[in-house]
Amino acid sequence: MGNTRRGRSTALRGTGGFTLAETLIATAISGVILVGLYLVYDVNQITFIKGEQLADLQQNARIGMDRIVRELRLAGFDPQTAKIIPAPCATAIQVATATNIVFIADVDPSDPTPTTERVEYKHDPACAPNCVDDPPSIRREEWPSLPAGPSCTAPNWSTSGGAMSFAERVTALRFTYYDASNICLGGAAASDCPAPPATVSGGNLGNIRRISITITTQDAQTGSTAQPFTLRAEVRPRNL
Repeated sequence: MGNTRRGRSTALRGTGGFTLAETLIATAISGVILVGLYLVYDVNQITFIKGEQLADLQQNARIGMDRIVRELRLAGFDPQTAKIIPAPCATAIQVATATNIVFIADVDPSDPTPTTERVEYKHDPACAPNCVDDPPSIRREEWPSLPAGPSCTAPNWSTSGGAMSFAERVTALRFTYYDASNICLGGAAASDCPAPPATVSGGNLGNIRRISITITTQDAQTGSTAQPFTLRAEVRPRNL
């Protein structure tokens, strides 16, 4: 009988297992490891999202810049006549301000039925009702010429389809204008043009030979303060 009890006691003492203290320590260590893994994943995820957002901002700026530069190079070009300027319009560039430009050109030379267009680019800073639903953007509006040909008076242009937004989250669009001697005529301030008039006067519109363009995009980024991206370009219209 005594031998049987001693055998059972020995068998119980040899059975493997964990005490409560061991279980709590193992749980705590596992929790620390899991928290560390989650933090590494979260940092990598935020870095990836921020990279995507920055690439999107840069793409927005490049899309806007490429189109403006391409069409501004054609200012004054009309395949139906030798030039738009000096006749029938006094100048191919009709409005030149720090945030707005209006010019005349055939912006689609590949069109089998060429027509001259009056094109306007402007910055729309409005965020209504908020900047998420309606972010600031660059807007483009185009008025095709009537069959009689281009004219400098609004009634001789066809109705536009309205101003269209084509580059969003643009916080700034700035134009600076120079003559053939690189003297600043007006527009936005620049390093070589610290205090220009905001609008190029009518008498100087025909003297514009170089246009400096600056586009800045910015958006709230995940996990950090929004970082702006600025793109600059120079345009020398070929027909001015």
